[in-house]
Amino acid sequence: MAALACIAQNDSQQLLDEIVQQEGLEYATEVVIARLFIARCYESDPLVVTLQYQDEDYGYGYRSETYNEFDLRLRKHLSLAEESCWQRCADKLIAALPGITKVRRPFIALILPEKPEIANELVGLECPRTHFHSKKWLKVVANDPTAVRKLEHYWSQDIFSDREASYMSHENHFGYAACAALLREQGLAAIPRLAMYAHKEDCGSLLVQINHPQVIRTLLLVADKNKPSLQRVAKYHKNFPHATLAALAELLALTEPPARPGYPIIEDKKLPAQQKARDEYWRTLLQTLMASQPQLAEEVMQWLSTQARAVLNSYLSAPPKPVIDSTDNSNLPEILVSLPWRSKKKMTAPRLDLAPLELTPQVYWQPGEQERLAATESARYFSTESLAQRMEQKSGRVVLQELGFGDDVWLFLNYILPGKLDAARNSLIVQWHYYQGRVEEILNGWNSPEAQLAEQALRSGHIEALINIWENDNYSRYRPEKSVWNLYLLAQLPREMALTFWLRINEKKHLFAGEDYFLSILGLDALPGLLLAFSHRPKETFPLILNFGATELALPVARVWRRFAAQRDLARQWILQWPEHTASALIPLVFTKPSDNSEAALLALRLLYEQGHGELLQTVANRWQRTDVWSALEQLLKQGPMDIYPARIPKAPDFWHPAMWSRPRLITNNQPVTGDALEIIGEMLRFT
Repeated sequence: MAALACIAQNDSQQLLDEIVQQEGLEYATEVVIARLFIARCYESDPLVVTLQYQDEDYGYGYRSETYNEFDLRLRKHLSLAEESCWQRCADKLIAALPGITKVRRPFIALILPEKPEIANELVGLECPRTHFHSKKWLKVVANDPTAVRKLEHYWSQDIFSDREASYMSHENHFGYAACAALLREQGLAAIPRLAMYAHKEDCGSLLVQINHPQVIRTLLLVADKNKPSLQRVAKYHKNFPHATLAALAELLALTEPPARPGYPIIEDKKLPAQQKARDEYWRTLLQTLMASQPQLAEEVMQWLSTQARAVLNSYLSAPPKPVIDSTDNSNLPEILVSLPWRSKKKMTAPRLDLAPLELTPQVYWQPGEQERLAATESARYFSTESLAQRMEQKSGRVVLQELGFGDDVWLFLNYILPGKLDAARNSLIVQWHYYQGRVEEILNGWNSPEAQLAEQALRSGHIEALINIWENDNYSRYRPEKSVWNLYLLAQLPREMALTFWLRINEKKHLFAGEDYFLSILGLDALPGLLLAFSHRPKETFPLILNFGATELALPVARVWRRFAAQRDLARQWILQWPEHTASALIPLVFTKPSDNSEAALLALRLLYEQGHGELLQTVANRWQRTDVWSALEQLLKQGPMDIYPARIPKAPDFWHPAMWSRPRLITNNQPVTGDALEIIGEMLRFT
């Protein structure tokens, strides 16, 4: 049990699955109960592990604030059990309840949602410890109104939101599950108690799927807390307009505006401004709904209170705003009077069938960059000898572990990959002496029945066999994900074998580390694998392609330049660093059927033209030995800013109802713009 208590600290829910499979659900229930009596103490020395029986006076080190996946996995198995088996397990849990320390008793209520009376009773239980945070978990199960009101005082550790550990709180991996369970088991009655969490992602993403006025009322009350909350309201009113209109009418009918639930609390001096802004937002949203769907008011009227009906009737009976359309066009800017996309047909590129040009790929590293990569700690550690020599000096199992095989992802990323395992081996054995599986891997390498086959495949250069063992390794069932391939070590393979390995890794979409060093060693020969990696993991791989000039990269980079602001600088750098490859690949695309690709290609070529590469563009265009290519391309590149706009104007957003708004005024004479000019402004805003 001592080892089990420590193993469970790693959230090994699959370990409980194995216990249930081999020993049965009742035995697994007894294991979980026994674990509730064991606490692991915190020690200042991380190498010291101290276990003790839990008592009421010791409150830290046993994760009462957030139960881990090993414990909570029992709830899943209980939900699938036959009635008789469930009853026997429930009896065991209930019988153990009096002997369990108070701070851990809420766990019993949590895994027995069928018996909410347990949670209702535990709410009134007092604990001598002040940090009785585990009582918050009763919010997921309790259903007695008095108990629920008492639980409102426990809010500091948010159980309904996932979070990582910090110096202020434990991690929580069950926020979304807690919200879903509460909504599923208690329905609309759960909405009020979730109000203070509605602005957070886990709770809000669930609420936005429920079609009921009470739900959108809650979302409206927290809409001004953050941008995602505002976006959820926009999504909700589009999907469920009837519920939204009903909730808005009821809110606007209230004589006293409701308080915003949860924290942070708004200061008294800021409250009037916040309430005014919120009221204006609600009224605008109500007007938008009624203007876009006039039939809604009549359809929801029967659901509303008398006061809410009066609100809707006041909007229905209000006279329409007078249309102002008297502004003299001579005072308007030219763009609002004679705009290219309305007055004339957009200049389109002629359709030319141009065969792709072949251009030799190139690679370029900044001076000293390859030497810097070779001098990193990982590169130096794994490049001291060939992989075959390494297997002779160490062992096949150790080299397989260094390559990325193994159960222990944490050990690989923190000690093996940085080349620190040899120096830290003894201290790690002391630290993890209770976890024999980890100690075995620290001492002897990859511990698996498949290790011998993998070693034979590695010695014989059988790449496919190694890939298959990697993908089908059933022994390492506890790790949350497959570990990454160590490219520092793969670079020490014979060149052809390393390149084939690199290509197959990317065809399989596996993860890897040390790719910058690997590419600096293998250069252009690694380009096919790099192209695959870029297609699968563009964000992570993008910085690497700056060193490679290839026509195959030009279009993906041009699309990034056109669409993704976060990586535009890198895309611009690549285009300007490899102008000939860019031009050779993109000029034919400009003269194809209008599409996103052709627009991206033209924008990238226009960047080259503006940066002084016009002569190069002409040289590349002349390689097709056609006089019409450069003349047509030059005409497109020389277009003025007023002629550059999308071929298709996007649809107006749902909130675009300018007839409801006050008109913008010209700064020159303070006159309102015309309705047509306002529509033009809307079109230009939709270009971006």
